[in-house]
Amino acid sequence: MKRFILKYLLISFVITTAAVFVWALFAYFWFHSAVEKSVTRVVSKAENEIIVSDAISSRSSTEKLRPLFDDLEQSKEIVAYSVVDKGKNAADGVIKRDIVLRWLNVIYPIKAGSTIVGWVKVWPSPEIVASLLFEGKNVLVLLISFLFSLLIVFCLMAAYVILKFLVPLSEYRKYIKDISNGKDIERSVETKNRSGFWKNMYEAAQKMNLKVLDSNTAVQMLFSASKTLTSQVDLNNIFNTVINVIQKKIPEAMCAIVLPAEGGSLRIAAKRGYSSNFLKSIRLEEGNPVADAFMTSKMTMIKNMGMIEERFGGGFVSEGVLTQINIPLIGEDNSSLGVLNVSAKTDAIFNVDVSETINITGKYLSIALRNAKMYDKVHALNRKLETEVNITSNELIQTNARLIRKVRDLKALSDISAFASARFNLGEVTCFVAQKIMELTGMETSAILTEDPFTKQFSFLDGSFSLSPEQLSAVKFSPENSEIIRDIKKSRKVSVFSNIDEIKSKVPEFAAVISMSSAIFVPIENNGEVVGVIVSINKFGYEISDNDITIIQHIAVLFDGIIEKVKLYSELESKVSRLIFLQRISSAVATTPDLKKVLEKIIDVTKDAFRADLCAVLLYDEKTKKLVTQSGAFFTGGSDKVMLQIAADDEDSLSAKVFREGKAYLSADAMNDPSVKSHSANDWKLKSIIVVPLVSDDKVIGVLRVGNHEANVYNEDDKNLIVMIANQAAILIGNANLYGKITAGRKPRKS
Repeated sequence: MKRFILKYLLISFVITTAAVFVWALFAYFWFHSAVEKSVTRVVSKAENEIIVSDAISSRSSTEKLRPLFDDLEQSKEIVAYSVVDKGKNAADGVIKRDIVLRWLNVIYPIKAGSTIVGWVKVWPSPEIVASLLFEGKNVLVLLISFLFSLLIVFCLMAAYVILKFLVPLSEYRKYIKDISNGKDIERSVETKNRSGFWKNMYEAAQKMNLKVLDSNTAVQMLFSASKTLTSQVDLNNIFNTVINVIQKKIPEAMCAIVLPAEGGSLRIAAKRGYSSNFLKSIRLEEGNPVADAFMTSKMTMIKNMGMIEERFGGGFVSEGVLTQINIPLIGEDNSSLGVLNVSAKTDAIFNVDVSETINITGKYLSIALRNAKMYDKVHALNRKLETEVNITSNELIQTNARLIRKVRDLKALSDISAFASARFNLGEVTCFVAQKIMELTGMETSAILTEDPFTKQFSFLDGSFSLSPEQLSAVKFSPENSEIIRDIKKSRKVSVFSNIDEIKSKVPEFAAVISMSSAIFVPIENNGEVVGVIVSINKFGYEISDNDITIIQHIAVLFDGIIEKVKLYSELESKVSRLIFLQRISSAVATTPDLKKVLEKIIDVTKDAFRADLCAVLLYDEKTKKLVTQSGAFFTGGSDKVMLQIAADDEDSLSAKVFREGKAYLSADAMNDPSVKSHSANDWKLKSIIVVPLVSDDKVIGVLRVGNHEANVYNEDDKNLIVMIANQAAILIGNANLYGKITAGRKPRKS
C-alpha cells in the first residue's frame, strides 16, 4: 500500500512539475518579447547612426563603435550594455546601477550598410521590467496562462486517477461483490494486463475465493463419504461423485480410480476423460508412477510424462497426458487401498490449491473405502452368527433325545441374535440376554462384565443383576483385586460354585455386590483372549447342571460376536461423528470469515467433540514472540484462568514445544508424564491432554489445546481427529486473517 501511494504521489509531482516548467518557458519568452519591444526604440537610433556613417566600415574595431552609443549610456531605461563580437564581450558600457537583471537581456545587430559588423547586448532597467510585469494586460495574460497550466495538470491527474485507480477499483469491487453474493464466477481472473498493487489485490481475492470453493468441495466430499454408512454401499456412485468434484475444479482433468486386483496388478475401477482404449489394468512394478504411489503409500507427481520410460508411461502418453498426480488411498493400518489418478494435457496445472484439493479428495475417498470395508465386515459377522445358529439348529434337530430342550435353546439363541442384530446398545442386549438365561436355565439373575482395553479392568454392563447403573459403576474388578477374574483370564475355563461357603472364600467381591447361593462364571473370548465374563447366580439353593453350563457357553460365543459388532458400530459411529464435527468446522466459512467468530466456532465444536474440560486456541504474536490465548477459550474451572501468554521459547511449556517442533503431542496422564514439564497440568488438575499445531501455508501460526480431568480419555484416533480439526481450523483462521487484511486495506469511497 505504501508503494502504491508513493507511486501516485510521484506521478502527480512529475505532472505538476512538467506543467509548471512549460508555463515558465512560455511566460519567459512572452515577457522577453515584451521587453524587447520596450527597449527597441532606444537602440534603433544608435543603429541608424551606424548605417548612415561613412566613417564606419565592416572592419572597424568595436572600440570605435562605442561613441555611437551615447544615447544608450544617457538613457535611463538602459542600465548596462555590451558590444559583442564573435560571441565575446568586446567592450562593456557603463554599468549605471548595482542591480542588473542578468538573465533578461536583448541582443541587436550592428550594421555598416547592409553588413553586420557586431552585436550589442542591452540590459533594461528594473523599473521598465516591473512596469511591464505589472501592466494590466501582461498580468492578465500570465494569470490566464498559469490557470490554463493548472487546468492541464488537473485534467492529466484526473485522467490518470480514473484510468489507474477508479476503473480498477470499480472492477475489483464488482468482483468482490460477486464473490460475496455467491455467483458462479470463474476460478481465475485475467491479470496479465494488471500489475503492482492491483495484481496483488486480485491474486489475494482469487486465493480467498479458491479456499472458500475448496472448503465447499470438502463438505461435498464429507457428504459423499457419509453415504457409505447407509443401508446400501454403492462404490460406483462414490467414484462418480469424486470424479465430478475434481472435474468441476479442473474441467480439463482426466481422472481414474485404481484398485488392487488379483495377480499382482491394479485394475481401473472408474475413469473419466480417458478414451475407451485406455488401459484396463496397470502392472504393479517399481518405476510406474501409479504403482509407486500404491506401493509406497506416498503421493507421486509427474511434471513431464515424456521423461518416463515407454513401458511405464506409454499408456498415458498415448492419451496426450503431459503431467499427472497420484494420491494413495490409505487404510486404517496405513496400507494402500488404491490410487486416485488425476492427469492433464497441459503443464503448470497442479498449483498449491489444486494439489491440496485433490489430496483432501483422496483422503475422503480413503474414508469412504474404509467405511465400505467395515460395513462388509459387519455383514460378515452377522452372517457368521446366522451360520452358527444354523449349525446349532441342525445339531439340535439331529438329537432326538434332547429335541425339545435344544429347540428351545436354539429359539433363545436365535432371539438373542435377532435382538442383538437390531440393537447396538450393550445395556439393552445385556437385559435381554439375562432374561433368556433365566428362561433357559432357571437361574434367578445374570450379569455380564467386559474388559476395558486401556485400564484392563472388568466392569458390569448396564442391566446386570437388574441393578441401577449407579450401583454397578462403583464396582470394578481386575486380576489384582479379584481371584476369580485372575483365574478365568489365565485358564479361560468355566468356574462353578455350588455353595455359600465356597462363594464366600472364592468370590467374596461378587457376594458383596449381590447375595448368592450358587454361581457360574463363563468367559467370553475373542481371538484367544478373555474380553468378558457372564455371571449367572441363584440367590437360593439350586443345582447347576451341565446343560446350564453348555447353554451359557453358547450365549458367551454369541456375545463375543455381539461385542465385536457393537465395537465396529461404535467405530463407525465415531467416524460419522468425526465427519460431522469436521463438517461443523467447515461450516464456519459459510458466513463472513470474522476471526473471533471462527475461533469461537472452533472451540465450541472441539469441546463438544471431545467432552473437554479445557479447550483453547493460542495464536503466535509476531510482536511479543508469545503464544496468546484467544477469546472464547473454555475451561470448567473458569475460562479466565487459561487466558495466558506463553513465550514461544519457553522450555517448560508443552504448548511452546509443540509450536516450535510442529508435531502433535498426546499425554494419557499429564500429571504423571515426565515429558510434561508444565505446572499448568497440576494446577488445573488435567490428566488427558492433546496439543496440536495450527499450520497455515506450511507455517505454524499457533496451537490447539484440549484437556480432560480424567486419565486415559483420549487415544491416537482422538489425536488424529484433533489434527484434522486443527488443519481445518488453520485454513479458517488464515482465511479470516486474509479477509481482515483485505477489509482493513479497502478505503470507503467518497460520495
